[in-house]
Amino acid sequence: MKGTILAGALGNDVHVAGVYRFLRLAEELGYETVFLGAAVPVEEFLAAVRAHDPDLVGVSYRLTPEVGRGLVGRLIDGLGADDRKRRRFAFGGTPPVCRAVEPLGFFERCFDGLE
Repeated sequence: MKGTILAGALGNDVHVAGVYRFLRLAEELGYETVFLGAAVPVEEFLAAVRAHDPDLVGVSYRLTPEVGRGLVGRLIDGLGADDRKRRRFAFGGTPPVCRAVEPLGFFERCFDGLE
């Protein structure tokens, strides 16, 4: 195994097709994956990061940019300094949501679906 990738759709977002596809591609490349599913509350996302100890965390949110930025801010605030340093983080969302979260400077990459 190359490592573990954990991903899900944050908050009230039920759009998971992109997350699911991302994880299936990762499995084909030899990664272990953990699919959290749709509409995962911030607290559950944080608990899953701690429980599964992934190398990469994929966060998805495709709805309102302002709400997405707030949810991501809560997620970042809930992570310990060690979590932030030793894991990689990627984001997937619509172009407006990516533009809202990119200035936070947290994610290694933001995928907006236009790639």
